[in-house]
Amino acid sequence: MVKIINIFGDQYSGQAGKAGVFAKWKGRQYRRAYVIPANPKTTMQQVVRGYFTNAITAWHTYHSIQRLVYSYLATGLVMSGMNLLVRRWQLAATKVLTLPIAPSEGIKQIASAESLKTDEVVSATDNPTTLVAKPVEIGSLIMGSTWASDVQDAYIDIGMGDVRLPAAIATCDGALAVGEAVAVGDQLCISYTSGGRTIVKEILATYEAGVEEFGARAAIADALRTAFYPIDFKSVHFYVYDLSLTTYTE
Repeated sequence: MVKIINIFGDQYSGQAGKAGVFAKWKGRQYRRAYVIPANPKTTMQQVVRGYFTNAITAWHTYHSIQRLVYSYLATGLVMSGMNLLVRRWQLAATKVLTLPIAPSEGIKQIASAESLKTDEVVSATDNPTTLVAKPVEIGSLIMGSTWASDVQDAYIDIGMGDVRLPAAIATCDGALAVGEAVAVGDQLCISYTSGGRTIVKEILATYEAGVEEFGARAAIADALRTAFYPIDFKSVHFYVYDLSLTTYTE
């Protein structure tokens, strides 16, 4: 592999005779020597090209969020996220190290307060041990597997824009269940910011006669989706619009 050297002022792109190869990328000019391997079909040459193929195959199995992870890792480097994966893959494979794994996805929960539960004693010799009260429960605002969680009208995934309804919304005030019953023409709306855009009361669903549009949508496959994502943290406002009163209840 030939080292790439930064040069300023060149406006060439492509091959200049047999002297070198020039390119402009990310606002910079680059040049590398034009080199033809003495024997491109040696065992090592073919093995390295095989690692390259495997890395590209892995890249094509990643979805947009996983690829974005590598793009973030390549920030400040003179390469793309895909090139970074290929580089790490080839280095690991040639040295018989662990190959790069696919980026993981999950839910990050941030609490505004703390609550102690100290009535469980674990022996120092129990390794590993299983706690009765789990430290974190995914999708809950309360800590612990047996503690009661606050009722939520909707779960919004800020990464993908999925809006899930854990239970049917029957009234215009949602989980409070003391307002007007939803009727034809009522709407589920959401306001948020994403990528510099400010979206105000985007319509997610409209209640229609004979169609339970506001029914439970707990599964990702049934989720409503915003027009733009990722959504900026703490920018979401979820509303039920009452057509008869022309009011929005958050």
